[in-house]
Amino acid sequence: MNSFEFFNPVKLIYGPGEVQRIGVETARFGKRALIVSYTEVGFYGDLFERIHNCLSKEGVEFKDCFVATANPKLSEAKVAIELGKKCGADVIIGVGGGSAMDLSKIVAAGILYPHDLKQMIKFSHSEDTQIPPKEALPILLIPTLPATASEMNPTAVITDDETNRKSYVWEPACLYAKTSILDPTLTLTLPPYQTACGAIDAISHAVEPFLFSDEATFGNLELHDHMQIGVIRAIYENLPRIIQNPDDLALRGLMQFSATVGLNGWLTCGVQGWTPMHQMGHVLSSHYKATHGATLACMMLAWMRYFETKNQNARFKKLARWLWNTENLMEAADLFESYIKSLGVQTRISEFGCTKDDLDNLTQSVVDVSFSANGTLASIPPITREEARKIFELAL
Repeated sequence: MNSFEFFNPVKLIYGPGEVQRIGVETARFGKRALIVSYTEVGFYGDLFERIHNCLSKEGVEFKDCFVATANPKLSEAKVAIELGKKCGADVIIGVGGGSAMDLSKIVAAGILYPHDLKQMIKFSHSEDTQIPPKEALPILLIPTLPATASEMNPTAVITDDETNRKSYVWEPACLYAKTSILDPTLTLTLPPYQTACGAIDAISHAVEPFLFSDEATFGNLELHDHMQIGVIRAIYENLPRIIQNPDDLALRGLMQFSATVGLNGWLTCGVQGWTPMHQMGHVLSSHYKATHGATLACMMLAWMRYFETKNQNARFKKLARWLWNTENLMEAADLFESYIKSLGVQTRISEFGCTKDDLDNLTQSVVDVSFSANGTLASIPPITREEARKIFELAL
């Protein structure tokens, strides 16, 4: 392993019914809460009424800000920031999946940010123009979709409406939540498609560090391999059971914590954390409004098929051997694709509306945001423009 530092200050509260603790936890950090969630919240039933009652009981004033959409946008953040300033918010509560939680982080930092909001986000990996936030209001998160682990990491992803660029801000200094409440009862009513897409996203968070860790450089990765594969298998093997038994609270809880572990930092201590599949998936979701987990399903399959043709594929073969009992990546990809299709999730980018004529534009969009100054996409090995286009082509 490489030398590393690990720091994760999030207080994690897990258990059925634990959402009732949001009032007590919020009161530890502020007295005027801005609650950030989606434009449509009817599917949550009485959840927000319960949250309001918990806050009122502890003397916390609150203002709802229901502006988030899937793949949240800077324009939504700006609206929420202005509302937060107007109501004098001193604490932010994010309720929802990754989109709502990420937007909450942007808002918490944006209320105190002295620059143009666009400068907060790393919209280019080749130019050093980003100015990360140095401070943020206290953040509390209530995840309702097991997927991104935003509840336990310092990352927020957002799209610039004006340029259609989707990227992220990563800032451990201020974007960790103070408290996150994982209440599996809040996931019981998730539709099958959203359940599956969230799970596939969580799988990808363990797949990428597994694939893009160089054994020759880092030595014996057996501990990391088993941790990463353990998370992947916990999700992979139990997801079909959840689809068949959506009211199984134990399975829902397993999925929720597995997703959190997938990207809370444990799996990447001392190894590389490149995310080239995510970088390419972001372009698909920004261009076609595709669900994030579905774009990652397409990317994982295309990368496996591409690396069947490369000599530098030892990590891919090891993944295929451990999960599908084969070292033939084409065979492994076919098995994985059948699994994903059985869950009702897209496996080809043509299903989002992409055609061969779009590939040059998609590739350029990845280059614009995610390629470094040396003209490659961070990966092991680094990916060139031509290779990125070929991977998109294999995903059609």
